[in-house]
Amino acid sequence: MSVNGKGSADCTDAKKGEVQDSDASSVRPATVDVDSSSRSFRYSLDYHCLGQCIIINNKNFDRRTGMNQRNGTDMDAGNAMQVFGKLGYKVKVFNDQTVDQIKQVLNAVSREDHSCSASFVCVLLSHGDEGVFFGTDGSIELKSLTSLFRGDRCMSLVGKPKLFFIQACRGTDLDGGIETDSGPDYGTTKIPVEADFLYAYSTAPGYYSWRNTTSGSWFMQSLCEMVGRYGKELELLHILTRVNHKVAVEFESISNSPGFDAKKQIPCVVSMLTKEMYFTP
Repeated sequence: MSVNGKGSADCTDAKKGEVQDSDASSVRPATVDVDSSSRSFRYSLDYHCLGQCIIINNKNFDRRTGMNQRNGTDMDAGNAMQVFGKLGYKVKVFNDQTVDQIKQVLNAVSREDHSCSASFVCVLLSHGDEGVFFGTDGSIELKSLTSLFRGDRCMSLVGKPKLFFIQACRGTDLDGGIETDSGPDYGTTKIPVEADFLYAYSTAPGYYSWRNTTSGSWFMQSLCEMVGRYGKELELLHILTRVNHKVAVEFESISNSPGFDAKKQIPCVVSMLTKEMYFTP
């Protein structure tokens, strides 16, 4: 269907027990791995609750930022609240947050005890640029927000999936398209502090992200529909592949603005998950 709207240094691998060349004078012995056959390839859901879902929904911006109002974002926030709530997440929505308020909210959540939670979800809805997310009064690096939940900073979420869904532009490039014929336990094993994160971006690096001013962004519409339909059946990356397909095939811009008509979009999933993520046992 056609939809209108505005968006608004490398190392080689080393096997277990081997050491790579290094400038360091000494290297700590590699941690001995446990028998991988004793592990599950699914994240455990054997916790009191599925976890928290934090939604940052920015619609109105300080005039000094030069940012337009994000009409349609309330639909995105409402749909996300309903879908993740039905899955069993404890959803909290924070509207029109400044940079400091966003940092305060996520810092406070990262300091909470998540021992009884199986996972964590964060939905970020705002203007953006590559690596940048906007509060109502300015911008902040996305990494400074997501890094609050790293394994060395949020111990109660170590080994658990931390899922970030980000609806925001990542640049100003436009995709004209092309015609075609046709995620239970890590034991004592050391793991990377960046492990078990997933970032689902609404668009590819450098590109514009489209949002319908009435029905919401293409990405969030598709995400909520696919999670709602397949959330209790499919693994998360399978769901997100269907989201990618829906956005890529079913949406195209309609605009009277020069250069903005008949444009396409493809979401981008960056996964550091180490197991399969299902929302139900």
